[in-house]
Amino acid sequence: MSEMDAVAGMYNIVQSEAWRIVDYQLPVDEFISLLTAHNVPNELCVVGLEEILTEETEMRDRLVSVMRAEMDYLNNQHPLPTIQFIIDGEFQSIGETFEVELNGEFYTLEPIFGRQIKRRRSGWLVTPFRV
Repeated sequence: MSEMDAVAGMYNIVQSEAWRIVDYQLPVDEFISLLTAHNVPNELCVVGLEEILTEETEMRDRLVSVMRAEMDYLNNQHPLPTIQFIIDGEFQSIGETFEVELNGEFYTLEPIFGRQIKRRRSGWLVTPFRV
């Protein structure tokens, strides 16, 4: 594995300046295409989550749909892929879920990443592929 902070077999949601990020970075729409085509590399970092949370409701719905449809594909890969979602915001715990602060507004991560989000460390959340 390259020098990055992430757990294989889980979605890693990390603050951009807090952790090492994998070199191979791609926007959300390309991630959706790779996942749909069953062509996900062993390590990747998805960028642009801020726009998905704040503006792009159609793209957010598509992302969630594809992540749910392809969770078995990801869980059956050997080795399990290491997937980071980088975000430029601050995480905040709200009960048993998390929000991210972007430009003074708070956005919940649960609609995208499900209810199993856990804090791994400050600025680093993880959740299983089974969202």
